[in-house]
Amino acid sequence: MDTVEKVHPYLTKCLWLTYMLCFISLILFFYTNTYVYMSVCALCLVIMGMIYVIVEKKRKQQLEFLIQNADAIIDQKPFSIIDGEGEISLLSHKLYILNKRYYSLLEKMKQEQLELKDYIENISHQLKTPITSIRLNEEILLETMESSKQKEKIKQIYHQTLKMNQLVEELLTLALLDSQSIELKYEHYSIESLIEDVEEDLHYLLQQKRMSIQLHHHQETLLCDKKWMEEALKNIIKNYVEKNQDNFIDIFIENSESLTRISIQDHGDGFLEADIPHLFERFYRGQSRDYHGVGIGLALSKEIIEQHHGMITAKNQGGAYIEITIPQLLAKKKI
Repeated sequence: MDTVEKVHPYLTKCLWLTYMLCFISLILFFYTNTYVYMSVCALCLVIMGMIYVIVEKKRKQQLEFLIQNADAIIDQKPFSIIDGEGEISLLSHKLYILNKRYYSLLEKMKQEQLELKDYIENISHQLKTPITSIRLNEEILLETMESSKQKEKIKQIYHQTLKMNQLVEELLTLALLDSQSIELKYEHYSIESLIEDVEEDLHYLLQQKRMSIQLHHHQETLLCDKKWMEEALKNIIKNYVEKNQDNFIDIFIENSESLTRISIQDHGDGFLEADIPHLFERFYRGQSRDYHGVGIGLALSKEIIEQHHGMITAKNQGGAYIEITIPQLLAKKKI
């Protein structure tokens, strides 16, 4: 970043000196009625004007320089300081110190995030190994066991094991998102292909519940990370499917110059009004007794959409209605 010249202290002193000289000349003119003093006063006014223009120009440059310094702090770029005396130079020095501390703290946070990522992955691996072993043994017992009562008990345990495995996966994903350890790879993807992949992943559940997805679109594309956006959409649609039966889900896509809006709606009883403000909170299970989830899916979707600089909201509108908005252009990195 280019440096900026400081306002010379003599300029400010000359400004005040000419101001005093002008004032004295004006008083002497009124007392003596001598036009020499008026000429001196006029000359002082001209000099004052010239000095004022120079001083203000340099101060404006300094303020612009400070704004550039602030932008450099935001963008994590180096910058220089304004030398000299006065409040602006002092502020420049303070910004420099603030930038050094901010950069040091940022580096420390990045290191801690990497350590947290490794720690979470290690714990996840340690949990997955015994869960996988339990699940495989349960599958063997289900295939070999003849007693229907014992088989039913093993089946219940097996479902709980699958639930535990899903919980570990979702907790790992949430922790990775929280630690900012995931680098999203943005590309333009067809929304139709995203929904088709989600529908394929949920095929068994859709068949079991006799549900279908109806996509209303005009070949729109979405700027996103394909893997993570599919994860977000899958959790939302799965939540719809688990709460409905013999029904269909409408997905509407709207594009504007700056935003892509994805509206997802079922035609059931909708959300409980008391649940709506808390739907995207972690581990919120809702007030309905029929809900058997752990309260992570929608919270995970919210995290992913916010990582895409988007927003997600929920309401009742002829059923449960969730609206997602994603910017067409990437926003600046969040601070």
